[in-house]
Amino acid sequence: MNTLKRLTAYLLVNLIIATIAFVGISYIQYGQPAQVLAADPEDPEKAAAEGETPEEGTAPCPECPECPECPDPAKVVLEGLEDKKKAVAEASENLAREKKELETYEAQIDEKLEALAALKKQIEADMARLEEKKTVKEREEAAAFEAKMNRLVKMYASMKPKAAAEIVNKMELAVAYEIFLRMREVSASQILAFVESEKAAKISERLAFRKK
Repeated sequence: MNTLKRLTAYLLVNLIIATIAFVGISYIQYGQPAQVLAADPEDPEKAAAEGETPEEGTAPCPECPECPECPDPAKVVLEGLEDKKKAVAEASENLAREKKELETYEAQIDEKLEALAALKKQIEADMARLEEKKTVKEREEAAAFEAKMNRLVKMYASMKPKAAAEIVNKMELAVAYEIFLRMREVSASQILAFVESEKAAKISERLAFRKK
């Protein structure tokens, strides 16, 4: 009887030692202890399912034991490159679209600048025509004034000096000056001799400054 007890105790000790060794080896190899103790010895399929080893070619993530497998670095790199490729393609499309819009705006601006240049040219041409018309009109007015003054000069020169002087006394100084400016000095001096002294002095002063 004592021999049987010793044999049973020996087997139990050996079983415990084997179990501890198996659990330690599984923890070192897979990062977690094998669920041997939780397995039902009477249900080998359940025990096999619970203690199922990872598939061949995969390994648990050391940082996350619950992760089924570590990501493939090459696959991660390829996925990152693909994402960057898509982002670059999208950015290129945006740049191409913005460039096309900018070219359209530039074309519109060029058209407006050309229209403004044509309008400026037209305005300058119109101003030149107006200036030419104005010059022609001024020349015509100057010619008419000169003809009128010449007629008055002839009329006053043909009159007696005293009679002409009486008319000059009633005349505006500017008109009298224009008449005496075109008159010969002899006729002018004869008429001025009978003009009022103050007015004759002013006319003579203007004639003197004009001759200078």
